Amino acid sequence: MAVIERHPDIEDYFVELSLDEIARRGGLADIFEEGLVILLKDYRLPVDYDAIDAISRSLDDIADPQIRRRVKKLTTPMFFDEPSGTADGHATFGDAARQAIYDVLCRRDRGVFEKAATALKNAHEQVLRIFEMCFPDYQPFRLIPSARLTRTLFENLHWDNHSIDDDFHQARIFANLDTRPRIWNVGHPYPQWVREHYHEHDLGRFAGKDPNLMIDYANGQVLGGTQELWKDTAPRHRVAFEPGEVWLAESRLISHQIVYGEAAMVYMWFVRNDSMADPEKRFNRRIQSVHEEMQGKAAA
Repeated sequence: MAVIERHPDIEDYFVELSLDEIARRGGLADIFEEGLVILLKDYRLPVDYDAIDAISRSLDDIADPQIRRRVKKLTTPMFFDEPSGTADGHATFGDAARQAIYDVLCRRDRGVFEKAATALKNAHEQVLRIFEMCFPDYQPFRLIPSARLTRTLFENLHWDNHSIDDDFHQARIFANLDTRPRIWNVGHPYPQWVREHYHEHDLGRFAGKDPNLMIDYANGQVLGGTQELWKDTAPRHRVAFEPGEVWLAESRLISHQIVYGEAAMVYMWFVRNDSMADPEKRFNRRIQSVHEEMQGKAAA
């Protein structure tokens, strides 16, 4: 299992469950919606580590910043389709980002590309199976199946902002595809942080607005964003996820920070609110409730 160094000033929101335990209880939507971090006990994603390790971790040879961004957060199906043709003995693709995956990440080696594609497709199918076991009643309407195949170091602590102001629920599954641990720090749940800093940062000005605006303020102005690394001194749990380990978390609720990671799957499902175990636990409603609570206390 993951090695967890718990900080005494932060809620212990980690839960360990095996797939058998999840199946016996009919899923885990109820505890996931509480904002817990759930680790799959006694399970490791079957990963062809040699195939993944053969992929280059450097994007330096991708000159176009937009293509580099797409490759950094590529979706696994970009590996699944066959090349559209060949030129000078090398595979060609109709999409510039897929071409960069082949040319740069796979170094124009057809064998590296095909082995990575097989490894990612097998892992992809397993993650889809895990989702069905964990959330049998969820009705997803969109899936973003991301693979992070380049090195990530020293992110700032943050809550995720998907830049989508729709009122939706998300389910998120993470898996470490590397032979080395993936190291995270995780901090306070977002609703708790908002309560504790509500008056200090005049967060009431965000009431009734897109919740992403308040996340942007917290991430950028308080925690430093991408400009001021390691600005904050907030307490953190420290976690080292083992090779093949799988965990689930609502990344808008739990602040997190990747300290080190080489390869991972990060799958996000957009879920219909009315298929939740408790629709009142969806993110937008949680934040609205915090505003109502804090403003009610101020008026009392």
